Amino acid sequence: MSRRNKIKPLKKNKNEESIIMILKLFIGVLAVFSFIYSLREFNNFTIISFVFLSFIFFLSGTIISGLRYFFRTNKIEKRLSIYDFFVPKILIYGSICSALFFLTNNYFSTDKQYVITSLIFEKHKAYRSSPIYIITEIKGVKREINIHDYNFEELQGVNNIQITMKNGFWGFQIIKEIKLKK
Repeated sequence: MSRRNKIKPLKKNKNEESIIMILKLFIGVLAVFSFIYSLREFNNFTIISFVFLSFIFFLSGTIISGLRYFFRTNKIEKRLSIYDFFVPKILIYGSICSALFFLTNNYFSTDKQYVITSLIFEKHKAYRSSPIYIITEIKGVKREINIHDYNFEELQGVNNIQITMKNGFWGFQIIKEIKLKK
């Protein structure tokens, strides 16, 4: 075979490679911040079941990574390892979609705020740097709520809690403010 007939590998431009690396880094950092934001919203502000949040996370991550896998295998015509491709992509795109879910639920809400008073069932002291939390009932469901503005000694003499809430865009309640009520 002569030199002219040899197939040369395609060389990417160095500029294109650096743009792709910057884009991958940006998406990775965005996914980390999205994951942290989703955990913060889930633990402190939005009343949503963990099962439903996991469903949003895995379904959106699977759909987006499946589309990327389909288009990438058609473009490159090379079979990629499904595990090596899907697991990181589901984590990345699931985190971003979960954060978008919480953002739209919070910022696109048009409902007015309302106040409910609920009985405190259990009080739990903080361990190390974690906040103190209580267990109360909100709309018929027992819910664990983190208390950041009060210490455990102030919580001891209180049996009720007053929660200012509003319904979010997707119908999930958002906790706006918590006050202890004697």
